[in-house]
Amino acid sequence: MSTPLIIVLVLLLCATVNTLWLDSRQRRMDRQLEIALPTAEAEALVSIRRAAQTSRWRTFHRFINYNPAMPYPVRPVYVVLAGCFAAAGVLYLNEVLKFPGLYAGIAGAVVALLVVRGLFGWQQQRFANQLFRQLPDAVQLVTSTVRSGLPVHEAFRTIAREMPQPTSGQFAIVCSELNLGRSPEEAVEAVYQRTRVPEYAMFAVTLAVQLKTGGSLAETLQTLGETVSQRVALAARAKALAGEVIFSSRALTMAPVVIGGLLYLINPRSVDLLLFDPQGRVLLAYAACSVLIGHFVIRWMVRRETTL
Repeated sequence: MSTPLIIVLVLLLCATVNTLWLDSRQRRMDRQLEIALPTAEAEALVSIRRAAQTSRWRTFHRFINYNPAMPYPVRPVYVVLAGCFAAAGVLYLNEVLKFPGLYAGIAGAVVALLVVRGLFGWQQQRFANQLFRQLPDAVQLVTSTVRSGLPVHEAFRTIAREMPQPTSGQFAIVCSELNLGRSPEEAVEAVYQRTRVPEYAMFAVTLAVQLKTGGSLAETLQTLGETVSQRVALAARAKALAGEVIFSSRALTMAPVVIGGLLYLINPRSVDLLLFDPQGRVLLAYAACSVLIGHFVIRWMVRRETTL
């Protein structure tokens, strides 16, 4: 193992230890904040702090596909560590392939960026899908509360208490904003700005029109709830129909790896040309890049066709 790779691995180990220590410190501060403040107020403070950071680091956050206003199940420090480990894996693999150090460094940086963006995007998509699936129940709860004669503010508080995460957390922030004097439609629109779930924009427009022009809010919300329920069912059907294409893309991506591994077990000499010959290594890198580009293109086409 070469000296530069050893130095990179040692620096990565030091960064990992430092990151874990900072993360444990942040967890202790969060627990102390939860003890000192109610849950809704704590979530609102976190949201305000993250929104302030977004204005200063907006370009960098877009570059790594990070949204500070969104809670992540996997903490961002662990996502960054995953990207560092992926880059270290590329550098370690280069010890076998023997590409120039500049090319290996560029490949490691690109892989690290793709891993970080992919993990952040996966968590954002999962968070948005959970909000999307829970929205019909939230709208139905608002409709029932309004029909019973209670105001919309009380309906939002009921959602923050009764609904599961992540809807309850978002409406806890909405309730905190309402306590600060923000209008209901603006608070709901802020949920759309944070999560980019289009149905919350529809919800905000419905509230704005009904609260300003008058009329039966319960009937309008019932219609909205039925529309959102149909969209949820349609999205589930589109995902089911696209399942075959998604499975095919994953199978095509993994097929070269599986077949290459089997060929190496049966006859290692047939694969040694790709690992130890300079032209063979170039062909191997070209094949790997082609397979990855094809995989991402298929994913983009499927997502484009199944997006409502």
